[in-house]
Amino acid sequence: MSEILDSDEIRLLSDIGFIAVSRGLMVHGNAIFDAVKALRPEQEAGYLGQGMLDILSGDPASAVEKLKVAPPTDGVRAFLGIALIQVGNIPEGRTMLESVKQEADGTPFARIASDTLETLETV
Repeated sequence: MSEILDSDEIRLLSDIGFIAVSRGLMVHGNAIFDAVKALRPEQEAGYLGQGMLDILSGDPASAVEKLKVAPPTDGVRAFLGIALIQVGNIPEGRTMLESVKQEADGTPFARIASDTLETLETV
């Protein structure tokens, strides 16, 4: 059976979802990421998009639930660390972010982790 969408199309759909979320189109972004998760449940994009959406919507507890069942990629772990901190689990969130910072050195996710950790130290 052929796939409904190929990898490039899934990537484009994910990009559109991230753009939707960045523009405040949360309902649209959520629908897109639901589709991405259904089409590629073994990949991070759908989970990561919905986790980011939850964080931006002020519901980090929901982000934690979604990201904990996602594939443990650097991106998922970075945003899981942020969500954990936002729900008050600072030790676990800090540990997660330190791990991303060390293991994904030189990536945007390491930078996000590093910036978040710096913010924690100034609070």
